[in-house]
Amino acid sequence: MSSKVQVNGSSSGQDVSLQSQISSALLQNGGVKRIQETLQQRLDEEGWSQNLREYVTRLFRSGEATTYEDALGKVMGRVRGGGQGEGPDLTVPGGAEAVRKELEGVLVVGGEK
Repeated sequence: MSSKVQVNGSSSGQDVSLQSQISSALLQNGGVKRIQETLQQRLDEEGWSQNLREYVTRLFRSGEATTYEDALGKVMGRVRGGGQGEGPDLTVPGGAEAVRKELEGVLVVGGEK
């Protein structure tokens, strides 16, 4: 049985205790697993996972990256910068809807129960 987390207009997303309660509730009701599955499905549908593999392979084969840190820095630049410059657009496709749906299942807003 999953638990509900009480939040209201004065609740702070920075509150570590509240974060812990939400995380626990999402773990208990399977929400974390559903979010992960939805995000992975969207990444695969958009070709993101394959684009990432191909880009990292190209970085090492061309000598643009010679270490994990080099490749990670370049990949993160593509993730943050999207399709700017040369290389694939590695902007992560939206998954906010999956997160919102799962949060609605564990949060009780205001006085609702």
